[in-house]
Amino acid sequence: MKFYYAPMESITGYPLRNTHHAFFPGIDKYYTPFLSANEAGRFTGREGRDVDPANNTGINVVPQILTGNPEHFVWAVEAMEQRGYREVNFNLGCPSGTVVAKGKGSGFLRDPDRLNDFLETSFTEIEKLRLTPEISIKTRLGIQDPGEALEIIRIYNQYPISELTIHPRVQKDMYRNPVNHDAFLAMALKSKAPVVYNGDINRASDYQHIMSYLKDRGFIPEAVMLGRGLVRNPALVREINGGKRITKEEVSQYVRTLRLSYEKEIPGEKNVLFKMKENWNYLGTLFPESDRYLKEIRKAKTRAEYLSSVNVLLSNCDIACEVKK
Repeated sequence: MKFYYAPMESITGYPLRNTHHAFFPGIDKYYTPFLSANEAGRFTGREGRDVDPANNTGINVVPQILTGNPEHFVWAVEAMEQRGYREVNFNLGCPSGTVVAKGKGSGFLRDPDRLNDFLETSFTEIEKLRLTPEISIKTRLGIQDPGEALEIIRIYNQYPISELTIHPRVQKDMYRNPVNHDAFLAMALKSKAPVVYNGDINRASDYQHIMSYLKDRGFIPEAVMLGRGLVRNPALVREINGGKRITKEEVSQYVRTLRLSYEKEIPGEKNVLFKMKENWNYLGTLFPESDRYLKEIRKAKTRAEYLSSVNVLLSNCDIACEVKK
C-alpha cells in the first residue's frame, strides 16, 4: 500500500513535511496546504516558499490548488510545472464555510454543471499548452447527500484525472459525522481514475478495519491518505506496516527539530509558539492523563516557558498503547 500525507491548512507546510520525512520515512507523497490561485497571478510569500523546490528536496511533494476560475487554475498548473512538479492536485474537498461560500473547495460540488464546465475548460487549455503535470483531485461525496456522489463521479470520469482521493463525507458533515464507507465504495467502484482512500484513520487498528471492510467488498484503493492521524502520531505508517510504536525520545527529538524549523521560517517567538501549540493539540493524544501538562504548554508565553512545559510533560507522561480517538 502507498501512503500519502494529507494537506492540512496551517499545519503541513514544508517545516513539518521535512521534519516528518527525516524522522519517519515511508510517505510516498506529501500534499501541500492549498495554494490560492486568483486574479493577482502570484502566490503569497508563504505559499511561494512552501512550493520552492529548495525547501522540498528529497521528498515527493504535490502542490494543491484552490480556485473557482479555470484560467487561474491553468496558470497555477503552469507555475508548478516551471518549478519542476509532476503532479498538481485540485481541491474539491475543503468544507470550510468561507471557502464554500465562494463556490470553491467542496462548494463546487453544489453545482455539477459549473464543475463540469470548469474541468472541461481547464483540461482543454492544459492540453493546448502542452503542460505536463498530472492532474489529481481530492473530493468529498457532495454537499448535503452522499447520493450526490454518483453524479459527481460521472463528471470526473469524463476527464484524464490521474488519481481521485475520496473523503467519504459530504460538506455539511465537516469532520463531525462518521465517514460513509458504503458511499465511498459506490463512488470508488465507478471511478475510471485510481482511487485513494482518505478519512478517520487515526490508529493502525482503524486502517486494518477499514481496509478489511473494503477488501471484503471487492475493492482495494490505490493508496491511503492520512491527515490528522499522522499529526497525532507521526509514526502511524510505521505502526500500520508492523513497526514499533513511537517512543518518547522520538517525540522529544521530533518536536525539537520541528520547532527549530519553524524558527527559521516564521518571524517572532509568539508565532512559533502558536505553531508548536497547534501541533501539541494533536500530539497530546499520544499521552494519557496529559491534560494538565498540555494546559501548561498552551499557557506558555515565552520560548523558555514552552520548553519547560514540554520537558515536564515528557518527564511525567508515558506513551499510550494506542492513540485515543
